[in-house]
Amino acid sequence: MRGPDLNLRAKVSLGVLLPLIVVLGGLAVIQYRRHQNVMLEQLSLLAANSALVIQTNLRHEMEEVDPEGMQLLFDTLSSSDRFSVAYLVNPEGRVVLSADGEPTGAMLDSSGPDCVPCHALEPDSRPVSIVVTAANGERVFRSMLPIENGPSCVRCHEPGTSPLAAVLIDIPTAPLERQLAAGLRKDLLWLAATVLATVLIANAVVSRFVIDRLVRMSRAVGQFGKGDRSLRLAPDGNDEVGRLAQVFNEMCEDISLEEQRSAELSAEVQTRAAAQRHLLGRVISAQEEERRRVAQDLHDDLGQDLAALAVNLEAVRQRLPDASEEVVEKLAQIRGQVADTTDHAYELILRLRPSALDDLGLVPALRAHAERALAEENIRFDLEADELTERLPPEIETAVFRVLQEALTNVIRHARASRVRMVLAVRDGVLEALVEDDGRGFDPEKIAAAGPDRQRLGLIGMQERAALCSGSLEIDSRPGAGTRISMRIPLEGLG
Repeated sequence: MRGPDLNLRAKVSLGVLLPLIVVLGGLAVIQYRRHQNVMLEQLSLLAANSALVIQTNLRHEMEEVDPEGMQLLFDTLSSSDRFSVAYLVNPEGRVVLSADGEPTGAMLDSSGPDCVPCHALEPDSRPVSIVVTAANGERVFRSMLPIENGPSCVRCHEPGTSPLAAVLIDIPTAPLERQLAAGLRKDLLWLAATVLATVLIANAVVSRFVIDRLVRMSRAVGQFGKGDRSLRLAPDGNDEVGRLAQVFNEMCEDISLEEQRSAELSAEVQTRAAAQRHLLGRVISAQEEERRRVAQDLHDDLGQDLAALAVNLEAVRQRLPDASEEVVEKLAQIRGQVADTTDHAYELILRLRPSALDDLGLVPALRAHAERALAEENIRFDLEADELTERLPPEIETAVFRVLQEALTNVIRHARASRVRMVLAVRDGVLEALVEDDGRGFDPEKIAAAGPDRQRLGLIGMQERAALCSGSLEIDSRPGAGTRISMRIPLEGLG
């Protein structure tokens, strides 16, 4: 029962976990984006203020025509870790001043990867600030602030020349990104802790009010299914689970009552079936006894009368030596009819109750019957019964003989077979009898569904005789593939 318990708990946990991950994960992403925007705003403000300060100081130094003061300003910027690059660039793109003076005089390549995002646009559309990846692979927040030509600049510059230069500042984003990543890790840890705590609490609550009750009910259903009909669930609230437990108890009551009624009906049916089998056994025994008596009477009375009639006819023929040819021929005809009647009488006696079955046993009686019945139809037969060396109880010998006799009758009437094989053997205390032919076969289901014809009644009779001996009978046949009838009867100690 632990499998369904664990599966249900897992489903409940997933049902709580997935929405939490989606909702809280979405909130974390939104929070991260918000912090990122705040970072860019801070960088933009820092760059704008820094550029404004630089621009003001540069303009002052330019008005004073103080190159050393301008260089000192850039050297001061290089001492701060907030700036990775600080250039004064002329309109042609040449670096006029820089921190530490290293790239002074160098031309900036506007086709570089860090310049393309802006220079690919029209001058009026270029942003003042943008996040780019510098040539050294560092992500920076770059600002370009132009220094416009003013009235104080005409002493050195032509009027109308604008801009005079531009201040380029790169502020590394790594410190703020590290701060942002740290905040994101913190948020993710809080997210994980919140999700875990929520799942545990929700699982505990759902387990207490739903899952544990369903597990108890599941175990009760399993025990009830295994036969514990006295099992009932205790009242467990008025919610859906509680009502389900009430329905379960009502179902148990109904099933118990139905099973009690079914048991009573089954016992009654079994009693009646046993009585019917007993009655059928007595009827068959009485039938066999009547067959034996009638066969004996026919043998003793009709047989002797026919024999006496034949003797008297012969005596009459001998006492009429001068009888006409017509009389002699008539007497011969009568003697032939008496002989045929005698043969028919003995055939009837053998069909009613073969004396070989009582005197010699099952195997000789079957062999004699098969030879007599199948020879007339030119059907070859084999009887294998080497393992059957002892006599069986009379009721079993009679039942087996009648079943195999009916099987041979069906072969003669319906099978159109050329060969029949019979096997009798005792294995592990069970008598096994087999009859199979190479005839045209039939469909047992169609025969069973057909009306009460002779063949169907014959098969039913064979099954009833096997059942009366606590045995079983199987019929294996299909059209065009012959028929195989096998019977098994326990012998209770015989082997």
